[in-house]
Amino acid sequence: MRPLGADDPSWIGDYRLLGLLGSGGMGRVYLGRNAGGRTVAVKVIRPDFLDDTEFRARFRREVSAAQRVGGQFTAPVLDADVDANPPWLATGYVAGFSLAEAVEEYGPFTENSLLVLAHGLAEALVAVHAAGLVHRDLKPSNVLLALDGPKVIDFGIARAVEDSRLTTTGKVIGSPGFMCPEQVTGNPVGPGADVFALGGVLCFAATGHGPFGVAEMVSMLWRVVYEEPDLDGVPAQLRPLVAACLNKDPAARPTPERLIADLTALGIPARGGWLPGPALEEVSRRAVALLDLDSGPIDRPASLTPGAPLHNPARTADTVARPPEPSTVLTPPSLPRPADPQHVQGDATPRSWWQGDPDPGQPPPRPVVPQAVSHQPTSTLPPTPPRRPRTLLIAGAVAVCVLVAISAFMITRLIAGNSDNSEKSATTPGESTSESAAQLPDAFVGEWRGVAKDALASFDIVLTLNAGSVGEEVGASTNTGKTMRRTCGRAETLTDASATTLTLTARLTQNAGGCNDEGQTTHLELQPDGTLTYTTPSIIGEMTGTLTRTS
Repeated sequence: MRPLGADDPSWIGDYRLLGLLGSGGMGRVYLGRNAGGRTVAVKVIRPDFLDDTEFRARFRREVSAAQRVGGQFTAPVLDADVDANPPWLATGYVAGFSLAEAVEEYGPFTENSLLVLAHGLAEALVAVHAAGLVHRDLKPSNVLLALDGPKVIDFGIARAVEDSRLTTTGKVIGSPGFMCPEQVTGNPVGPGADVFALGGVLCFAATGHGPFGVAEMVSMLWRVVYEEPDLDGVPAQLRPLVAACLNKDPAARPTPERLIADLTALGIPARGGWLPGPALEEVSRRAVALLDLDSGPIDRPASLTPGAPLHNPARTADTVARPPEPSTVLTPPSLPRPADPQHVQGDATPRSWWQGDPDPGQPPPRPVVPQAVSHQPTSTLPPTPPRRPRTLLIAGAVAVCVLVAISAFMITRLIAGNSDNSEKSATTPGESTSESAAQLPDAFVGEWRGVAKDALASFDIVLTLNAGSVGEEVGASTNTGKTMRRTCGRAETLTDASATTLTLTARLTQNAGGCNDEGQTTHLELQPDGTLTYTTPSIIGEMTGTLTRTS
């Protein structure tokens, strides 16, 4: 946590702010306390979202949905003002640190700790799903460790099950290492997605790595859809439960209620002292440090009337737009080194872009608040770089955002099996580009076999073609992964033909898990040596190969 800057408010609603916990994709998160001594985490929405009516509607909906979530193992929404300028949301503050931090700092959990963790997370999902929500982004950094058990936080991308009007297409929503296959392929996402993520979180806590290892995003998404999880290191009595959570078929995954029953049968240790020793000591230190915080004046300034813009009345208009000079954050000697700021709740936002550049003429900063009470992992501030022209900073930020958006969009379209381009080039079933293309040429009739590859894997292809006309199903094919030996079966409709080329459109007939063949277009080209060049879309790019006639 860092001290409040010149552009940070002193009060939000009835909460006196004690420091900045972090910045995320939606805004800033502050540590606050009301006159009664209740400590909260206050998320304030970024100013550039204020004129976005769609965002306001989504924020209002998500606040309403999150307020329905109860239970011991979630951070409750305590207060909110969606009509304020800017809107804000206050949740219960957890005097602990994240599962991601704990495993990174102290190593995997013991079996007893894993049992309590699993039981608490399952109960949290029962509460989330009872409110009609799917969290969609359950991961180690969204699980905080407290003395009385784990707490699930950050419903920032949670969606109400009954309301999908504001869902944007063409985006991957979630964290690749803990996403379920249906999130990757663009199929409907339900409560089973959270169960899949729960299995991934338990694997991480038990082994120090996610169920699909570490890789760049495209490779990770491919593993989620096609490969089996690596559960080596998960305790034997928990391994069947974790494997069931990570089933590729959402209908085959256990419900949170079933998980609770299975865990109870295994025997749940007492929650008191459930954390490994070093993690327990760290959580206790943070709780004590929180009690030592000085809240400052408890009287709310009269100028802060309900609905008025948030501001710090002690700061003048000419300084409110700029942050103070960097200062050294005081960290109590008993605490470990600061952690990676990227674990702050939400997507980290570069300070120089969100806050502007420091001004050498700024007054000195406010007294520093100890880091030990941060709601999320924190770090000391780096030295401030030389001031750069504001136009360059804005241009650079815009360029980065555009590149990221384009990359995410393209990856999702590939993963979802989008075949728009192929459809544009193919004719509608029953039509043909010419009279001579109406029939499948005799040179293609028969059984063909071979191997096709995409960017990451190889597949055994078997294709059988019979005589027929454009618009008719003229054969069938299978592609079987060489690694997992899972088969996708297809019925093939002839959509275009010439003496040396064919275009086929697939109807999925066999799905061993992760098949995205429905509606996909395959192109075949007859070569002078009598072989066929085979090309069809895969989950990543194109699958290409050579087929040879076998009959």
